Amino acid sequence: MRHETDDRAAGDETSKMSANQRAKVGGVAWLLFAGLSGPNLQGAAWAQVLLLLAALVLVPLAVELAADERERGNLAVLVALTRLGQLPAALLLLWACARPPGGWAALAATPWVIVCGLVAATGWRRVRQGGWRRPFDRLCGDLAFMFLGVGGAWVFADRAGQRPLGFDGAIVALTAVHFHFAGLLLPLLAGLTVRAFPESRLATRAAVGVVLGVPAVAVGIATTQFGWGPAFEGAAECGLALAGMAVAVLHVRLGTEPSTGSPVKRGFFLVAGASLFFGMTFAAVYAARSFAAPLPWLDVPWMRAVHGTVNAVGFGLGGVLAWGMGAARGRE
Repeated sequence: MRHETDDRAAGDETSKMSANQRAKVGGVAWLLFAGLSGPNLQGAAWAQVLLLLAALVLVPLAVELAADERERGNLAVLVALTRLGQLPAALLLLWACARPPGGWAALAATPWVIVCGLVAATGWRRVRQGGWRRPFDRLCGDLAFMFLGVGGAWVFADRAGQRPLGFDGAIVALTAVHFHFAGLLLPLLAGLTVRAFPESRLATRAAVGVVLGVPAVAVGIATTQFGWGPAFEGAAECGLALAGMAVAVLHVRLGTEPSTGSPVKRGFFLVAGASLFFGMTFAAVYAARSFAAPLPWLDVPWMRAVHGTVNAVGFGLGGVLAWGMGAARGRE
C-alpha cells in the first residue's frame, strides 16, 4: 500500500513538473509575441495577447489543478492527450494569431480547438461518471472544463474571420478570451475556494453564481444582439460580477492568513483577489451603463485594456500560481 501511495505521489509530482515546464516554455513564447506585437492595451491585437497568455501559460497549470490521477480508462486517455497536445497546439495558435484571419489562420488554430474539445470532453465524462452529486468543488471544475470547449469554438470563428450572429470582429475575439478566463479559470478557482472554505456559505453561493453567471452572460449578449434589449445582459453581467467579487474576497482572506503558507503563496493570493475584485467592479460599472449612466468613455477598448488585462494577468496568473503551490483546506 505504501508503494502504491509513493508511486501515485511521484506520478503527481511528475505531472506537475511537466505542466510547469510547458508553462515556462509557453511563457517565453508569450513574452516574445507580446513584445513584438507591441503592448497597445487598447488595440484590437491585445485580445490575441490575452488569449495566448491563457493558451500558452494558464491552461496547462489550470488542467493540473483539477487533475485526478486515480482516473482510468477513457478519462485518463483524454487527460493524457490534453497534456501531450497543449503546448504544440498553443504554439500553432500563436502563429495563427500572428496572421490575419482567414483559411491559414483557422487551420493553424484547429489543434487548439481540438485541445479545448478534449478538456471539455474530460469535464463532460467526469460528470457522466460521477453524476451531478459529485463534490461541488469538483463539479465547478468539470463545468469550467466544459466552458472551455465554447472558448475553442470562438477561437476558430475569430481566426477564420467568421462573424457568428453578426457580431463585430472585436467581440468575437473577446468572446474567445472571455471563455478562457471567465469560462475556465473563474469557475475552477471558485470551486477551489469552496474546497478551502467547506463551511462557508459565501464560498458556495459565490461559486453557484459564477457557474450560472457564465452561461447567463452569454445568453444575455445574444439576446441584446437579437434586438431584445440590454436588460437581461446587464443583469447577468452584474450578477457574475458580484459573484466574482465574492470569490475575490475569499482569495484575499487566504492571502491574509499565515496558515495558508509561505509569504510568496499568500502574496499570489492577495494579487489574485485584489485584481479580481477590481476587474469585476469595473465589469459591474460597464454592465450598469446599460440601464443607468451611459458612461460613453467606458467602451470596448477600455474594457479590453483594463478589465481584460487585470483579470488575465493579476487574477489568472496570480490565481493558478497560488493554488498550484497548494492551499490550506478545511477552513471555516
